Amino acid sequence: MIDWLLAICIFWIVAAVFFGGLYDAETGSAGRQALGLLLNFAVFLGIFAGLRFALGGLGGESGFLRTVWGTILPTAIPTMLLGRIGKLVFGLVGVTMARKAFSADAH
Repeated sequence: MIDWLLAICIFWIVAAVFFGGLYDAETGSAGRQALGLLLNFAVFLGIFAGLRFALGGLGGESGFLRTVWGTILPTAIPTMLLGRIGKLVFGLVGVTMARKAFSADAH
């Protein structure tokens, strides 16, 4: 149960950084953007569940290795792919995402 809570919390924190700061929605209405975010959440949890199922049996009886294989890796892999997943999913709902360009003059 705690592993699902960890994945859900990590998603919303990382999604806020990625889609609130690093990427800009250039096209699409607010409804499409919200739908894209919810679909990102569903895809993230789907990848997490698949990896958790596939890797959960690894690690044997050891509590540490079971935690690493069953919780940490299934959470970390989709988190690292969130930018690419987001670009694909937002594109499917009609929202164009572009990476923000930061410069020294921005402050």
